Amino acid sequence: MSARLETEALHGARRILLVEDSPTQALRLQILLEDEGYTVELVDSAEAALPVLNRTLPHLLIVDHHLPGMQGGDLCRLIRLHVATLSMPILMLTADETPARQREGLDSGADDFLPKSTDPAVLLLRVRQLLRHARRDDDMDVLPQTQFRQPRALLVGFESVLEYALRALLLEEGCRITAVKTATLALSHLALEPQDVILVNDQLADMDGLELCRQCRSSLGTGTALILALGGQQDLDRVHRLLGAGVDDLFDPKAPLPPLRARLRAILRRRFLEEQNRRLLADFREREGRALRLEAERNAARTRAMLADQLATVNRRLADQALITATITRNVPAALILTNGAGMATYLNPPAIGLLGAELEGASLFEKLGVTLGKGDIPIPAVAESAATLERPDGQMVPVLYSITPLDGDEGPAGAVVQIIDVTERRQAEERQELLMAELSHRVKNTLATVLSIGKQTRRRHADTDSFWQSFEGRLRALSETHNLLADHFWEWVQLADVIRHEVTPYAQEPHDVRIDGPAIDLRPKAALALALVFHELATNAAKYGAFSQAGGHLEVLWTLTDGEQPCIHLSWKETGGPQTAVPTTSGFGTTLIQRSLAYELQGATALRFEPDGLRCDIEFPFSDVIRRRTGG
Repeated sequence: MSARLETEALHGARRILLVEDSPTQALRLQILLEDEGYTVELVDSAEAALPVLNRTLPHLLIVDHHLPGMQGGDLCRLIRLHVATLSMPILMLTADETPARQREGLDSGADDFLPKSTDPAVLLLRVRQLLRHARRDDDMDVLPQTQFRQPRALLVGFESVLEYALRALLLEEGCRITAVKTATLALSHLALEPQDVILVNDQLADMDGLELCRQCRSSLGTGTALILALGGQQDLDRVHRLLGAGVDDLFDPKAPLPPLRARLRAILRRRFLEEQNRRLLADFREREGRALRLEAERNAARTRAMLADQLATVNRRLADQALITATITRNVPAALILTNGAGMATYLNPPAIGLLGAELEGASLFEKLGVTLGKGDIPIPAVAESAATLERPDGQMVPVLYSITPLDGDEGPAGAVVQIIDVTERRQAEERQELLMAELSHRVKNTLATVLSIGKQTRRRHADTDSFWQSFEGRLRALSETHNLLADHFWEWVQLADVIRHEVTPYAQEPHDVRIDGPAIDLRPKAALALALVFHELATNAAKYGAFSQAGGHLEVLWTLTDGEQPCIHLSWKETGGPQTAVPTTSGFGTTLIQRSLAYELQGATALRFEPDGLRCDIEFPFSDVIRRRTGG
């Protein structure tokens, strides 16, 4: 794996901010780092790096020690004032390889210090080493947003030579400098833009320097550092008065400037630390407030949810009670009517309206039922169950059973609750049951007659009991199978194909030896039983002597429809692949049943032909009230 791929696999897209003012050196470093898979953002000064750092902190900062304006060491000191940068490694590069410069770079807050002449491989190793300890992106979620900026400095009333020296000193500290000559201009500028430090000359053209410091302190508070330039030796009492008037520090403009630089650096560091502490405190309070608001919202949500649950429980109970009442009064099949004490209907449930009509309200129900109201304390009699006949709104007379429950009025309304049950369906069910019993009796008689006839005819053609029983049992089983098929269809219509399949398929050696095909024909029980016996005789004959008696035999049962004055069904039974057939010398009961039963039951005709390749039976019978062509599937 290449170094670039390894870097991307281990670290993903690591961001590096490169602060380098030399275009050649910057381009060389950018190409070197990007070839390793790092994302590099390039700026040419410390001042230009501040807005980049405010936007997002990189995983690594590489900074040149010598920069125009703010130096690399001063940039390190500035950004190390923010706690969010403590886990951001800083690598400082310099052309000055002396130990003093290295110590100065490390003292400013850098984590490593390398000469620009370092071998690129060594540089990359140092970069990888620093990135191993770099922060993760999600670490920033718990820290306030960085707000780096240049310190703002105001010079008031200095002559050109001193102003130039002070400008150079402040530029090295990274300050953004404004210089004015008078106190009036200084106060006007302060009204537009606050300053971090103000250096004031004691001798001003329009105001005493100390007075300007007093006005600045009274208007700006303690947030801005005031440094007053006083020439010559000052006595201790005056120094105390000046410091007591709000001046933060004094300096002699003729003295060397390094001590002033050290005091400025300490003042600016304290200023930025105070500013960061305020931001941290504000951020903490904002986070704490947000947490308290979230907790309050969660508590309120829990309270609302608890109240909603309690309300939902009460509503469910009320809904259950309403449902029970609605079920009793509306959804029961019986008609329920509430009457007043005079017997006038005051409420009807939907079945009652459907039975009696809505106009019954206000009318006397008891007159319709033929109930006579009594006199005295109990005017409405109690009725457990009684029969009557009511007239529906459409004029139909309906048989009903009614019950009356009086209401005494002590704990509720006076009157009665009347329950009326329409017994029309019960009467019709009783009539249907009588009809079914009669039909069952008729069918049992017919079935027994058929069984007796089959038994008598079978006995005539068999000399011994075993052969008789075998034939008789097979015919009874065919009759039983057809009964089962009819029972599955509630003794209504069954399909011709199903009847044939039930009788033929059990005798075939293989299911594919049988082909059954033709238009969909429905049969009533009478026709189904007659045809079932015929197909049973043909199938048992095929199993004994025909196509089903040996392997390789086939059977085709096909039927078509013929049009004419009386449409008919032409059915062909054709066996192939069995033993060679011959015309029998005697006619058995099976042949008689095939030829005569269809003629008697269905007014059909049957023709048997014993062809050399197998038996062929042609059957034709007309459509009738027991045979129909199926329509619509």
